[in-house]
Amino acid sequence: MTGIDRPPGPTAARPPSGAVSRPAALLRAAEEVSLLAPDLGWSEASGLVEALLDGVAHVLADAATGLDRPRPQPLVVGAIGGADRVPDHAGCRAAAGRLRALAGEVLPHPAPWVTEAAGVMTELGDLLDRVADRTRSGTLTRADKGVVLRRLHGLHRRWRAVLPGPGGQDVR
Repeated sequence: MTGIDRPPGPTAARPPSGAVSRPAALLRAAEEVSLLAPDLGWSEASGLVEALLDGVAHVLADAATGLDRPRPQPLVVGAIGGADRVPDHAGCRAAAGRLRALAGEVLPHPAPWVTEAAGVMTELGDLLDRVADRTRSGTLTRADKGVVLRRLHGLHRRWRAVLPGPGGQDVR
């Protein structure tokens, strides 16, 4: 009806259709990150990536539930052994794109550890793209394994350094 002024009620406070609440966006990002499993071809590298993604997913879920600090996480060394394979360039490329997109979705957030999670997601996406590019062009060599592992270990150190807790997050 026209000409009737109604006071704003519960419908005025609803977010626009299609908008997702902040906790829901964080939970969705946590779920998507936990489902990513790029295969870098080297068991140790793939294990480190999976551990990093698992840690990021847990931190995003902690942020979604409103915790003022993330729960402790174990120190992960990575899988050792297993035969080297050719990395799955399509899987690496897809995971890289999703990580960068999700990193943009979780920002801005007041918790510094969520901001750092977004940074780690972006940097990991860049590393996965590099592996995919070199695999696709046929220039990925065994010498690249050391570079990739060093960058992954660096991301793990960076990740553990930002997580609050007594004596760091290393649980041995």
